[in-house]
Amino acid sequence: MQMPRFRSLPATAALAIALFAQGPAAAQPATPAAAAPQPSVQPARPAPIDPVAIEALKGMGAYLKSLKAFELRSKAVAETGVGDMDIKVHLGYEALYKVQRPTGFYVELKSDRTVREYFYDGKSFTVNVPRQNFYSTVAAPPTIRDMVDKAYADYGIDLPLSDLFYWAEQPTTDGITTAIRIGYAKINGQEADQFAYQGPNLDWQLWIARGKAPVPLKIVITDRVDSMHPSYSAELTWNTSPTLKSADFKFTPDPKASAIQMSKITGDM
Repeated sequence: MQMPRFRSLPATAALAIALFAQGPAAAQPATPAAAAPQPSVQPARPAPIDPVAIEALKGMGAYLKSLKAFELRSKAVAETGVGDMDIKVHLGYEALYKVQRPTGFYVELKSDRTVREYFYDGKSFTVNVPRQNFYSTVAAPPTIRDMVDKAYADYGIDLPLSDLFYWAEQPTTDGITTAIRIGYAKINGQEADQFAYQGPNLDWQLWIARGKAPVPLKIVITDRVDSMHPSYSAELTWNTSPTLKSADFKFTPDPKASAIQMSKITGDM
């Protein structure tokens, strides 16, 4: 399973986790009294890759890929810096996903100050801002995966929990340098196993449900490159047998709503 892209941090509190500390340096052989002391050069210890943690990712991805439809609710918290000030704040979010593979999704993202809706029906993609009563619609590619990529690449829109689609479709472990099982846990009363992973720029944790439906129940991701170490944490509630209809993914504007043009981004994000 590919590590999260973590292009932005829409939410969470950081959880510090001690991985494996380096052991003491090996003793150096004695040198003659007249010789200058030799520097100790220790080879880097390979990061631990626990096969159990890797197989857990693969199993989760295979199960997510098998779901033709699902409904997902998440509660998330972002811990992030404010401007140039050396201060962190927590921002709360709630998200609702309705997904019908391969050509439909509806996403509602709420915070204390904003509401956004995203509609995709295999032909068009709409961003609706109900509080300000405006929306924007563009032509869309034919699959969810392509739409997620296009939304970010062309318009800078990073859908919340979009990595779920990548975990389901990319059965590789590229970019993972550390993978360990932390142990048994419970998330909202549901039995799970906690795992910790590391890549070049990120620390991330997953709590994966035990049993026949190994869905992620909690996600924590921390950016190790940004000096403020912003982080994202979300608890997830799944319905893997939802009743969905095509109308769930089609946007019908309010008669008084204003249509605006969706602005394309220029340059690198």
